[in-house]
Amino acid sequence: MSTLVNCPKCRVEIESDSYYCDQCGVELYICPQCHVFGKGKRCTQCGQPLVSAANQVVSPVHPSTSSVNSSASSVSPAPSEPEKTMRPGVSVPPLPVRLVCSAAGIRLGLGNGAVIGRRKGDYVSAFASQGYVSGTHARLQKSTSGQWEIVDLDSTNGTFVNGNRLSPNVPAVFSIGDIVRIANLDFKVE
Repeated sequence: MSTLVNCPKCRVEIESDSYYCDQCGVELYICPQCHVFGKGKRCTQCGQPLVSAANQVVSPVHPSTSSVNSSASSVSPAPSEPEKTMRPGVSVPPLPVRLVCSAAGIRLGLGNGAVIGRRKGDYVSAFASQGYVSGTHARLQKSTSGQWEIVDLDSTNGTFVNGNRLSPNVPAVFSIGDIVRIANLDFKVE
């Protein structure tokens, strides 16, 4: 589980492994040396040029090197959990950062545990006028392996990944390039 940091633009708390702010949508930039988020061209702590968080492999942010909210609880991995490492020469596919429905003009930043719905959830403003979307339609979440999943919350008109209808309360993994359908709205995973 990642820790929380404040978006440099809107100051809303976001997960430290985000590429874009879930609230305002701004692309996040990070110092490759200090591993802190910033706005502008240079880190305010060390002066290094900031780089896009999407292009930066960052080690976990620790409270001593970031503006982590002290009231946020963080969970440390269990001691028996092996440390995740990369083998040289092995590339990891990028993780999705948003769902985009061009037809309806909706762009959703992915948030772990975020609920999609017309009446309840994190994206009510985007779905309030979408009559085919259930009041509480689906939930976005990260799997234990770090992949993004969507879970249909027993919606009336269904949730689909690449044309396959999801069974209620059964997570389905999605990746960049997939099509996630929420009722009658097709979202491209980016």
